[in-house]
Amino acid sequence: MKRSSFFTLIELLVVIAIIAILAGMLLPALQKARNVANAINCVSNLKQIGQMMTLYADNNDGVYPMAESQPEWGDGTKGWTNSLRVSVNAPKSIFKCRADNRRQFSYSFNVAQVFARLHDRGSWRQTDFSRGIVSPSKLILIEESRTDMFTVTDSDQDNYTQNSQASDFDRHDSFALAFADGHVNKESKYDFGMISYYTNTFSDWVNPGASE
Repeated sequence: MKRSSFFTLIELLVVIAIIAILAGMLLPALQKARNVANAINCVSNLKQIGQMMTLYADNNDGVYPMAESQPEWGDGTKGWTNSLRVSVNAPKSIFKCRADNRRQFSYSFNVAQVFARLHDRGSWRQTDFSRGIVSPSKLILIEESRTDMFTVTDSDQDNYTQNSQASDFDRHDSFALAFADGHVNKESKYDFGMISYYTNTFSDWVNPGASE
């Protein structure tokens, strides 16, 4: 009897099962590759932002741009992001993690010490870094912020009132930090014995006395 050239139902189910198993094996690898690509993109973004911050300060007597309260992109020169947009032609795209599905902007500017010192909004000065007991290579300047923080359109994220922690970086299993000396690291957790928000001490953000 001539064998049918068509798949039998059992053969078809076996093929489907094999495909499902292969897909289950490949998906984690694909997700990992996607996470790595997104993390690399964030590192690249922060490198560009950090360079633009330095360029801005160099052109403004050593003073960095000032953080403001929830300005939107294109809102004049209000806020550090818009200051970079106007002064050094920063594009909107570099302020967003590709895996951030909620907000238009993903990175925050560390002005915790500035706010504590002035008890108002203010700006870093390059001389703050040179006088600090903490090396500029260990002082956080810009970081990825938690996805549940800030409004969707707030282009001027800062961390003088928020403590950005590595609790929701499922976007790419890590977060990027730009430091005052210009280098950028990708980290999986915060180690405040090695890095700091303040020029005068190694401390967690939640210790306001450290920034006096």
